[in-house]
Amino acid sequence: MYSIGKFSNLCNVPIKTLRYYSDIGLLEPSFIDQVTGYRYYDYDKMNELNTIQVLKHCHFSLKEIEQVINGKNDRQDLEARLTKKVQELERQQEIIAEQIQNIVQVKNSIRNTETFNPKPILSSCYIEERPKTQVLSIREKIHIIEMDKLVQKLFERIYAYQFEIDGELVAIFHQPDRNQNIADVELLLPVKGTQQGENIKAIPEGKYACITVKGPYSELHFGYSRLQEWLTEQSLQVEGMFMEQYIKGLIPTVVVNPINIKPNIELHPNDFLTKVFVKVRN
Repeated sequence: MYSIGKFSNLCNVPIKTLRYYSDIGLLEPSFIDQVTGYRYYDYDKMNELNTIQVLKHCHFSLKEIEQVINGKNDRQDLEARLTKKVQELERQQEIIAEQIQNIVQVKNSIRNTETFNPKPILSSCYIEERPKTQVLSIREKIHIIEMDKLVQKLFERIYAYQFEIDGELVAIFHQPDRNQNIADVELLLPVKGTQQGENIKAIPEGKYACITVKGPYSELHFGYSRLQEWLTEQSLQVEGMFMEQYIKGLIPTVVVNPINIKPNIELHPNDFLTKVFVKVRN
C-alpha cells in the first residue's frame, strides 16, 4: 500500500486531484484508515489512474471516464467512443494543418510584396543651378486621388492658350491635410516664349538642393525626408516651397495633343523618376 502522498509522487498526479477523484467516485482509495482518515492505494490503482489520464488526454469527460472505469460500457461501445475521438482529433489535425498553410501563405505574400515593391532608390543630395523658368500655373484644393483631373485641366489651358510646352510638369503641395487626403496643390508647366496673364508665373533662378527618387509616387516621402536631413547636415537655409519635378512617370515625355492627354500606363511605378528640389540661400 502507498500513502496518498507517495502514490501522488509515483503517478505524478496532485494529491488534490486524487481526493477529487475519490469524492466523485472515479478512483476510490484501496483503504481508508478509520482513525486517521489517511487514504492508501495499492499497485492496481496505478493502472486505473493511468487509464483515467489517457482518456483525459483523449478529451473524454470525467463522466465518460467513470462509465468506462466502472464497466458501464461494453468493449464494443468503448471502441466506438475511441474511434470517434480519433476522428475528432484527425479533423482537428486537418484544421491545424490548414491554419499553418494559411499562415505560411501570408508570410510568403509579405515576402513577395517586399520583393515586388522594393524601397525607392534615392540619389545623393546635390546642389543644382536652375535658370528662371516661365510656367503656366493652376492651383486648387483637391482630394489627392483627383490629381489626374487637375493635370488634365492644366493641359486643357495649354491647348486653349496655344502655349508650347518647354519642360516637365512640376508640383507644389502647399498645405496637405494628411488626415483627409485633401491637399492644396499647385501644378506648374514650363512654356516657351514671353507670356502674360494671371496664371503665368516664374520659378526663380538660383541654387536648389535636389534629390532624385526612382520609385512610385507614394514613396516620395523618403526623398523629402532624406533631403531635409541633408539640408540640416549642410546648414542650408530654405527659400520657398519644396517642389516635385516629374521626369519620368505617368505624364508622357512627349505630349502631342494636350486636349487629350493620357497617362503613360506602360511604365512600371518602380521605374518612375521624380526630382524633389527646393531653393536655398546663397
